[in-house]
Amino acid sequence: MNDQVISAGTGGWLALGLLLLSVLPGAMPQAEAAIQGRLGTDNADCLRCHRMETLGYRDPRTGDLVDLHVDGRQFGHSAHGELQCIDCHEGDFGQYPHPESVLGQQLDCVGCHQELHKADKRAYTFKTIEQEFALSIHAVSDSPKAEGFDCHRCHDPHAFRNSEVGQPIAEIVRAGNQLCLSCHKKIRDPHSTAHLWLPKRDKHWQSVRCLDCHTPLTDPGQPVSHQILAAKDSNFDCVSCHSKEARLLGRLYQYRSETDLAGGGWLSKAVFNEAYVVGMSRSPLLDALGLGVIGLTLLVLIAHGWGRYRAYRRLREDRS
Repeated sequence: MNDQVISAGTGGWLALGLLLLSVLPGAMPQAEAAIQGRLGTDNADCLRCHRMETLGYRDPRTGDLVDLHVDGRQFGHSAHGELQCIDCHEGDFGQYPHPESVLGQQLDCVGCHQELHKADKRAYTFKTIEQEFALSIHAVSDSPKAEGFDCHRCHDPHAFRNSEVGQPIAEIVRAGNQLCLSCHKKIRDPHSTAHLWLPKRDKHWQSVRCLDCHTPLTDPGQPVSHQILAAKDSNFDCVSCHSKEARLLGRLYQYRSETDLAGGGWLSKAVFNEAYVVGMSRSPLLDALGLGVIGLTLLVLIAHGWGRYRAYRRLREDRS
């Protein structure tokens, strides 16, 4: 009996609630808006779906599969990890499925970053990057593969991290070259003729970034240029790296901290990335010692030759 009373009472309250919602103008839309307003406003809400590795769709225009998966942990450690999704993805993402008006949204990296750095007095800004990229082979190439090339082709906004001073050089090289070789896969082919001129090609790829040869020189202390050069315009001069005034010192090895360089003395300056760079990794002390040994060896040889000559002359004089 009591159960029937409770059930009836509950049903009555439910009916009353539905009646009030039906008679109050705008009550249902407001309730629906409140529910939708909680979607897409927090990273956890977005990642609830986008953390799925199989999430994606087929682009009706190109037929390509578009991957919508975002690794939450990787994003949290990225350069944008402190941002909310809606800081970049503006629009009505509160609805699910998302309306067509927000699909295929083009994000303007330079516009956002230029706004963030408008009070910054750095000589190298994102506006400079935009100007450099406009001259890049990726922007001027008429290859179909370069069509629509933008920042995201190289810099995944959900995973990209800037290289930092003190970060292991090998790690910087590996991450940088992976960006290039993920598209230029044919270069990995042992039979590829693209780098036949380069001695010990694989060793260079382990120790030097593609960008160190395929971009023009920038001012000391400035990041590597975003003007990617065509193969024929890239650096083929070994001396530019294998010399005392090497371009690598102002580019790749600017990420070695002063403490790191000072702590190891001349040995730290001589050994980079666990490899001795011929012509660049020089120690004045070793150079002086080497020249001294060579000079002393020459003196010994000259003295030895002179002694043998004198002994020969004396022997001939004694016989005569």
